[in-house]
Formats: sequence, C-alpha cells, structure tokens
Amino acid sequence: MQHDVAAFSDLSENGLHEVEAGGLKILLARDGDRVLATGAHCTHKGAPLKNGTRIGNRIICPWHHANFDLSTGDHIEPPGQGCLARFETAVVDGRVLVELPEGAGEHRPEVEPAARKAGGNRIFAIVGGGAAGLACAQELVRRGFDGRIVMFSDDGETPYDRTALSKTYLAGKTSDDDLPLVGAGGLDAIGVERITERVERIDAANRTIHFAGKDGVGEGLVYDRCFAAPGSASATLPLDNADLPNVHTLRTHDDARRLKKAAEAAQNVVIVGSGFIGMEAAAGFVSNGKTVTVVSQETLPFESKWGEAVAGQIVGQHRAKGVTVKTNTGVAAIEEKRGHVSAVHLSSGEEVPADMVLIAVGARPRLSIFGEAAEAAGGVEVGPDLSVDASLFAGGDVAKVPLHGRGYATRIEHWRVAEQHGRHAARAMLGDTTPFTGVPFFWSAQYGPIHYVGHAKVYDECHIEGDLAAGSYTAFYVKDDKVIAALGRGKADVTADLHGLMLTSDPTPAKSSLEAVGWDPKKLL
Repeated sequence: MQHDVAAFSDLSENGLHEVEAGGLKILLARDGDRVLATGAHCTHKGAPLKNGTRIGNRIICPWHHANFDLSTGDHIEPPGQGCLARFETAVVDGRVLVELPEGAGEHRPEVEPAARKAGGNRIFAIVGGGAAGLACAQELVRRGFDGRIVMFSDDGETPYDRTALSKTYLAGKTSDDDLPLVGAGGLDAIGVERITERVERIDAANRTIHFAGKDGVGEGLVYDRCFAAPGSASATLPLDNADLPNVHTLRTHDDARRLKKAAEAAQNVVIVGSGFIGMEAAAGFVSNGKTVTVVSQETLPFESKWGEAVAGQIVGQHRAKGVTVKTNTGVAAIEEKRGHVSAVHLSSGEEVPADMVLIAVGARPRLSIFGEAAEAAGGVEVGPDLSVDASLFAGGDVAKVPLHGRGYATRIEHWRVAEQHGRHAARAMLGDTTPFTGVPFFWSAQYGPIHYVGHAKVYDECHIEGDLAAGSYTAFYVKDDKVIAALGRGKADVTADLHGLMLTSDPTPAKSSLEAVGWDPKKLL
C-alpha cells in the first residue's frame, strides 16, 4: 500500500526526516530528485537515526556509531545486528509516496539464511565465539562463501553483547534474554558449525587447530583459512583470599550473572581498579543504592588517557554521585570472615568494609594459542589486511594492527573494533587484500554516555569545546597539528560528525581546518 508521507519541497537536500506511515517510523533522505526511505531506528539499541550524521547516502548512528547505507538499508559498520528495511518511493505531484508491503517492519535480518551457499569443500575456521567471530561468519555468508564455517567457542554460549555486562546488565536494565546477538539457532541457520572445546594452539605452518576433544585426547582440525579472535581473560591479583565466593571478576556472562546475584545481598561494594569495567560497575552499583568504594593506583583515573580536565570531570561526577574513590593506593590484603570477604586492607593503611569485591584490574589477551613469540611481544603482529600469514588472520584484543593514517600498529581492546576486524578478515580470507582502514570508536556508560573516536597513543594538546563542568563537551586530542581523537559527552558531543570526517576525508584532520569552522566537523562534511 502506498502512503503519502510528506511534501517533496519540505525535504532538505542533505537532511534526515522522520515520518510515520502504517504504524511504522520511516526515515526519509532526499537524494537529488529521488527520496530514499528506510526504517527510522538503529538496529543496535534503537537510536533515532534522524539525529544521526549523514555523509552522502551513509548514516552514522548518534549513539554507538553503527553505519547504514541509506540507499539499500545495509548495515555497513558495527555495532548491532540487522539491517534497515528499505521501502520503494515515488514523487508524484510534489508529494512523497512510500510503498509499505503487508507486515513490513523497520528492520530486516543481518544475513538471510537463504543466502547461505553450499557445496564447497574448503574449511574456514573461526577461533573465538564473540562479536568478532560472529561478524566474520556473517560476512563470509554475505560474500557467498560456500564451504564449511567452523567456529571454536569454549564458553558454551552463542555470541552475546559483552558491552552490556558492566553497564545495563549490572544496573538491572538488561536481562539475560536481551544479551544474545543472534537468537537460538541463529548460527545454525546460516550454516556455522560450533565446537565448544578449548583451543590449545594454532599450528600455522600446518594450518591445524589443536583442541582438547570430549575424551580429553588432543584433536585437531585442518583449515584452509582461519580467523583467530580469542579475546581476553580477566586479570587477577596475587592475593590470599582472592578466590573467596564474594570476590569477583567480570568478563563473561557467567561472571556478570554471579556478580549481579551477589550484589542483591551486598551493601558495601569495593571495586579494585579504575578502568572502564570498574568505573562502569561503580556507576551501576551506586545508582542502585550501594555503598561503593573504588581503589585506584592512579592519582586521577583516566588522566593518562584523556588528560586532567576530562578525567577530573568524569571522576568528579562519580564522587558527586556518592562513589568513594581512593587514589594512589592498592590492595594489601583481603580479610576473610566465616568464608567470605569482610574487609579490604589498602596499602595506604586504611581498612574498607566489604560485603563484595570486584577485581577490575584489566584484561589479559589470550595469546598462548599463538605460541611464545606472540606472548613475548604482547600481541600478534598482523599485516594491513589482518594477515599473520597467507592462511591465518587475527583480530580483536590479540592483534597488533597497523592503524590507518597513524604510522604505527597497536592493540585496541574495543568491542566495536573487534567486530570491524571480523568483517574485514572475512573479506581477506576470500582474497581481498585491501588494508583495514576502520576508524576506532568505543563508548562507555558512566551516568550517561562517553563517546571516544579515533586513537591517541600520545597527544600534544587537548582542546575542549562546550561546558566541561556541566558534562556537555567535546575534547579534541591534537598531535603534530592533527586531530587524532576526540571524546564527547552530552549535547555538545560532536564525535559522530568527527567520525564522519575521519571516514571520508582524512583519519587525522588538520587542527587548522577544525579551528576555521569553530570546531564543528559537520561543516567540513
């Protein structure tokens, strides 16, 4: 059925317009004399795409920077699962008509099971059942791979939203049923075979994955191509009583499930570590009425990453919300009483009562499967196309990837970047030698979103636009007169616009260019 939704003259040339027809929210985008129409909300967390950043016929979601093609609805950059539905349009007598098929929705599947081809005899293996592994498998299907896809995942779960664990899950806003990225049977539907045994090592020379079989006897799979993204494990502390039942780490769904249940009965929560996991958990727990103490070895958490001003705003907000942040100190001992932790003794001499402890002191990339050289190097060195050799590719937390436009390689432990790696590796496994040029982006949730785009290993200057004290600003990080990264919060957050600029013109735009437009990257798009 056709629906008259708007006057063509009311559509701005490069704008985004949301209308409603047949009970659906539809996004309209003018493209010359024609009008593009898609679902109006992001497939990740439902952000209204009318507030997104448009670059030609690409749109960047304003919340978590998923990218979609407005002409097709295709999901072209993570995060999220699913594409936008696309609707036929016509302009008749100056009115925009949209054709809505019966039963139409805003979204369509990421990969249609019917697209899965079969009959090939090649074996493509994927080590790691996280977001990167899922992205790789889906891209292989999307690109027409017709052989076996074998995924090794030892946690027994289908890929799930790990980013929610320390954010909405602990806060009680996300349930266990909300976490899976694909529904029950989703991998089966696109022909992905799953092996839930632990991978012991990858023998790249002989293209063999060795794993412990169900009978405990070592087994192996010979592959034609392999993408390895095994992720990380939680780092721990070498302390007595760190294994008490109310002392936790947070990495997996099982970890989060136990931590959430323990928090129901706890009042005094001590978090050891002031990185993203620790501070996100602190925000969730204090918002639920817990007494929260964060123990940090740093003078000011996040200062080494983002500078004194930004770190001061973030940590100051934690303190204003009621979190006690103990800095320049560590844990000397964990005190046990009747089989449970009762207090944490700090190296400063203080004693902090504790019903529950979360150790959030970072992550250890799972490098042992690659051999001693990778462990000694602290990562797997990969080429611009993510290749370790002609048959093996690596991504996610373990991979040292040449960063486009920066002149150096680095490991980036960001969930969205891992998904980008998975998609790119699939194309590389199929013979595409194009270098990986994805723009890094990640988000944190600490009483509201924190968005960070680009990558600043070091920087010369931090220029802040907006109201820092009010938590509405963008901090631009400058190195050698180039903007290499930015962090945004609140209404003055322009990181999505900067992301668009980094995608289309230069991954490190000139400081002078942004100064000339009042630090408004949208004016350069």
